[in-house]
Amino acid sequence: MYVRTSVEDGQSRENNCDLRRIYPWQDVVVPPWNSSLVSIRPHESSKEHSHATDETFIFTGGSGTVHVGAEERAIDTGDVVYIPHGIDHVVTNTDDSEPLTFLSIYWLQSAADASDRTS
Repeated sequence: MYVRTSVEDGQSRENNCDLRRIYPWQDVVVPPWNSSLVSIRPHESSKEHSHATDETFIFTGGSGTVHVGAEERAIDTGDVVYIPHGIDHVVTNTDDSEPLTFLSIYWLQSAADASDRTS
């Protein structure tokens, strides 16, 4: 068994989010995807950005909105959002006091999978 604590990992501030990187786990395992625990402070938003990777958010606490491309949706604890690569997105915490938290899982899409989606 391998264990990392939040104290050992600490957090960084990226794209206006508090972030704890989970995978890849150096010297332990490098899965075909990466993941981070993300927290957005009350009444704050992530910076608008896009990635070369596809991404899934699994919301674990709080409430807010997700803006992906031209679409905006309200989100709540338990919601799951998929974001294809190359599309701008912003997550906003609409709560007065609680952080908006989610697990971000992201991976490079194979060329074959990407072309299947556009066919």
